[in-house]
Amino acid sequence: MKKFSLFLSMIFCCFLFSSCDPAISQFDTLDLKENLVEISLIDYENPEQKQFISWIPNYFSKLVPFESSNSTIVEVLSKEKHSEFIEQLSEVSILSEYYAFDSPDGLCIQLSYENGDFLILTCNHEDESYRGYIGMYSQNGDVKNFIGSFERYDSFQSLVNNFFDTKI
Repeated sequence: MKKFSLFLSMIFCCFLFSSCDPAISQFDTLDLKENLVEISLIDYENPEQKQFISWIPNYFSKLVPFESSNSTIVEVLSKEKHSEFIEQLSEVSILSEYYAFDSPDGLCIQLSYENGDFLILTCNHEDESYRGYIGMYSQNGDVKNFIGSFERYDSFQSLVNNFFDTKI
C-alpha cells in the first residue's frame, strides 16, 4: 500500500510541475501589419522596477503604468523595414502571461498603433535573460494587457541587432 501511495504521489507531482509551464504564443502578423504606425527603440528609465518571485499567480493588478516622461527615443525604424521586422517578430515564441517584472526597464522596442495604444517589448539585458516584459498600454500609459516574456533572450537581441543601428 505504501508503494502505491508513493507512486500516486509521484504522478501527482509530475502532473503538478508539468502543468505549470506557461503556454507559448506568437504575434499575429496581419494584425501588426494593418495597425502599426511606428516601431521605435527606446530607453526606459525605471529604477522602481520590481521583480516577481514566481511567474504565477496572475500579477496583473500589480503591473505599473507606463510613464512617458521616463522614456527616451533612441531610434525610429524606417517604414521600409516594418514588414521585415513584423515577419521576424511573428516567428518569435512568447511565454504567455509569464510575469517576471511589474514594468519594463532599459532598452525596449515600442510598437505604436493607429489608435494610440502601444506595445512594449523588452528582456533583462544585464543578465541576458529571457525574463522581461511584453505588455500593451493605452495612450495615457495605463496597462491594457500583459502578454508575457520572450521564450529566449536572443529573440529580443536579434530583433534589436537586425533592425536598429544600436546593438546589444
